Amino acid sequence: MLPSIALSSKDWQELKKNGVGDCDFYLADLLSRDNMTIVDKLKIVLLPTYYESKVKTADRIKMYYEKIYFRDKGEAHAKFWARYERPPKQEYHKHIIERRDLLVPKDLRERRGAFFTPAIWVKKSQEYLEKIFGENWQDEYYIWDCCAGTCNLQAGLMNPHRVWASTLEQPDVDIVHENIKQHEIYLLESHVFQFDFLNDSFDELPKSLRSIINDKEKRKKLIIYMNPPYAEHGNTAVREHKTGVATAHQVRQWYKDKLGAASRELYALFLMRIHEELNGCKIAFFSSLKHIQAGNFKQFRQNFTVKFLNGFLIPANTFDNVTGKFPIAFQIWNTEIQKKFRIITADIYNRDNAYLGKKKIINADHGEKITKWIKSHQIDARRSSDFDNDKIGILNGGRTDFQNQNLVFIVHYQHSISDAAGYYWIYKQNLIPTAIYYAARHCFAADWLNNRDQFFFPNDGYQTDKEFQNDCLIFTLFHHQNRIRSNEGINHWIPFTEKEVDAKDNFQSTFMSDFLQKRKKLSKEAKAVYEAGKALWQHYHKTIENDDDASVDASLYEIREYFKGRNEKGRLKTKASDERFNELDLALRSALKALAKKIQPKVYKYGFLKQ
Repeated sequence: MLPSIALSSKDWQELKKNGVGDCDFYLADLLSRDNMTIVDKLKIVLLPTYYESKVKTADRIKMYYEKIYFRDKGEAHAKFWARYERPPKQEYHKHIIERRDLLVPKDLRERRGAFFTPAIWVKKSQEYLEKIFGENWQDEYYIWDCCAGTCNLQAGLMNPHRVWASTLEQPDVDIVHENIKQHEIYLLESHVFQFDFLNDSFDELPKSLRSIINDKEKRKKLIIYMNPPYAEHGNTAVREHKTGVATAHQVRQWYKDKLGAASRELYALFLMRIHEELNGCKIAFFSSLKHIQAGNFKQFRQNFTVKFLNGFLIPANTFDNVTGKFPIAFQIWNTEIQKKFRIITADIYNRDNAYLGKKKIINADHGEKITKWIKSHQIDARRSSDFDNDKIGILNGGRTDFQNQNLVFIVHYQHSISDAAGYYWIYKQNLIPTAIYYAARHCFAADWLNNRDQFFFPNDGYQTDKEFQNDCLIFTLFHHQNRIRSNEGINHWIPFTEKEVDAKDNFQSTFMSDFLQKRKKLSKEAKAVYEAGKALWQHYHKTIENDDDASVDASLYEIREYFKGRNEKGRLKTKASDERFNELDLALRSALKALAKKIQPKVYKYGFLKQ
């Protein structure tokens, strides 16, 4: 419908500068009867043959584009709405208007920070505020939400004279003002205002709020209570580049030396301005854990020196507009106390608000990362020619947290690696450290709670623990992210002799079976994996006895590919038509899970993960 609205590109931009988006025209259409908008508090209203704008200029006198006509006399508009029944029931009007953010395009919502806080977590956050500041906290503290949207975070606050709410978009302010008039929200109109926290001067704040932030003692009683945006500018990890997300803001320029690479994150800009200009206040906010765990926040952490008071973790995908599987934390910090944090402990709740226990969150700067450790086991590149015959593959090391677990895999050659993460040649001489690295990274399943947890440089205990080394080796040999293929080079990764699996011909390499013979006794869990793998190899070699095209040197990856085949998207199918293979493959995966569980405590014991 938008091309049929008689506004030039310049006119559209002018409206958008004043907080009007495409969604406001849609709201005018949706909340209408007989082609006339029935709700007065909208910025754009529909009359039978045109729209009327209520957007004012900065001086609040002149109106922009009082009448906005259709280019085609409303023909496209009529055809579109003929398919739908308008308006929705009266009981839905308030919700539709308050959730205007859902009609804004996703990238625009991210840039503006429109992340609606679910009511369940609003209530939970206020329970935690009461735990820290006492049952009379609303009467003893001042509260400012500096990215309030339509003020759903203020639900449950009962002292409007001590609450302020500001937001980027004027239409959100207008919605809240109307709701105040209708007694649907308990705030003061003069305390709800448009303010760009990342650009505007505090001199533009209402006098009542300025009197608090300019008073050192009153500022100690100020709680910045917010759900800031989580968008990142130039997120190379996922190949995104949201132009203008953070680079256009004054705060980034003011504090770039203290923010470092964290200046790409919008919520980091909020935190740094609060820390620097509202020192002494308390901060209670929802965010990801990047400011604690992400490597690119190191400079930020050196300057954001505050004391953690309390908080809880919840799944990110319980929030609108957030789809990732990672934790969002509600955190309460005291900027009055200058302290560099090493570990914080937070309560855990699932999406249904069930308590799951506590989690320690480690400052990412506490120790060297696991990638530095695996680099220490690399063969000197200047001597690599001496070891060319001993190369058996490449480890793609991924990054140092759980969210990039799938980037840790083993292949034959560098050309198989398209990701920019670090890769390391695997030699016969460094096979054990490689296997330990691989097993430590994969023996835990990645989930929403550990998503940002970091892997660290271990202590020396693993060096004398032969059973742990063997467990890691067996785990690595039989794990699905070992993608060695015999058609890319000699397969040095077959754990068995030809005789053990009844192969119809000789293997090109017996390195791995010879290597395992020297490793002495396996643990019962590793032995179970080994035997389950052997049964699978035996079934494969029995199946290919009359198949001249099948490789006798097939890896586990190729064996699964042989039986399962690939779908139209080129991915391995989940099951094979050969039921015996399915049984053997399931048995191997079950044994591998048991081995992973055995490895896990030592991953903590030797410091790969911190407890």
